[in-house]
Amino acid sequence: MACSATCPSETRCPLHSDRRSSNSGLSSSTHSPPGARPSDLLWNFERVAVPCLHSGGWYDLFAGSTFIGFGEMRKGGGSSAARQSQHLICGPWAHNRILPPYQGGLNFGTAAGSTPTGSTPAWAAHLAFFDRYLRGRDVHLPKVRYFVMGADQWRDADDWPLPGTQVTRFFLASGGNARTAAGDGVLTRDAPGPQPPDRYIYDPHNPVPTTGGRLLLTGRRAPGPLDQGRVEVRDDVLCYTTPELTEDLEVTGPVILHLFASTSAVDTDFMAKLVDVYPNGAAFNIAEGLIRARYREGIRSPKPVVPGEVTPYVIDLAQTSIVFRRGHRIRLEVTSSNFPLIDRNMNTGNPFGVDSEGVPALQDVYHDDRYPSYLELPVIPAGAR
Repeated sequence: MACSATCPSETRCPLHSDRRSSNSGLSSSTHSPPGARPSDLLWNFERVAVPCLHSGGWYDLFAGSTFIGFGEMRKGGGSSAARQSQHLICGPWAHNRILPPYQGGLNFGTAAGSTPTGSTPAWAAHLAFFDRYLRGRDVHLPKVRYFVMGADQWRDADDWPLPGTQVTRFFLASGGNARTAAGDGVLTRDAPGPQPPDRYIYDPHNPVPTTGGRLLLTGRRAPGPLDQGRVEVRDDVLCYTTPELTEDLEVTGPVILHLFASTSAVDTDFMAKLVDVYPNGAAFNIAEGLIRARYREGIRSPKPVVPGEVTPYVIDLAQTSIVFRRGHRIRLEVTSSNFPLIDRNMNTGNPFGVDSEGVPALQDVYHDDRYPSYLELPVIPAGAR
């Protein structure tokens, strides 16, 4: 979607004209690694001098670049009129021309859809955009209209991230056995003290299977939220989970993982997945992101990893909006593969597509007082909603 069919001038839109602006899997970052520049991945937004409606979904593979395009056009569009005429709609959708009220294993209610056959807030905003900029009508059109999963309602905003957002750190912690959902990994707001790292082996010949998420609706794999139970029983998946929430917690905006890790390989991948754990144990994926280690300093600055050296990584899980309900738990999964959504890293450091045989890698994730790994969640206080 990402500005897709609702852009008045598709041929001039950077999100259509330059494929490099997409979330390629190497970087979905709105928070770029050190040394990275917008020009590395994005076209020059000054060349766009028209209003745009950026339309995306929380389970769209363009969940990051939709918001990048919106923000960059508001800052650097080709005219004052263009900068003031940017609008964004984001719903609980995957990448598809049909925007139903359900994705994967969850139904978000009839108002969540956007189809010509029904009057919904999303469809109304699409029509209002064309009424204003093509017909010249004076109609109400919010700058941002977004769907809050969990609360299952639409909200409007004048800016993004939302004013009043409290970026909150949730630290990873364990006794050294965070493997599987049955391990001892926790997410806590308390800064960690001395504690052992968590360790797993990533074998590229036995990758973690893609289970929902931000993928195209092709073949037999469904995008969107699916129960992650079959993923979270694997020994190569670390799980860090909060206690049951005593009150609702809204998370709306960019989600970022700051990870300290080492590997026995010269190149490898680290994946992160935000999960909503229901009282019955069902665990539905909310957002995801990854970093290919060689690109940790920027897509144009590949650099091998020193095996065994503790290295900081910033993993962007793009954007989301959800209310984690009272009685639910928030979980973070950390692993090194998500196949076939993401091509396997064979851990050799060779150019992609060269290797038919991969090398298992020993991965250590650190979360102590010296190397505090933490998840940044954009918490919306109840009074700011």
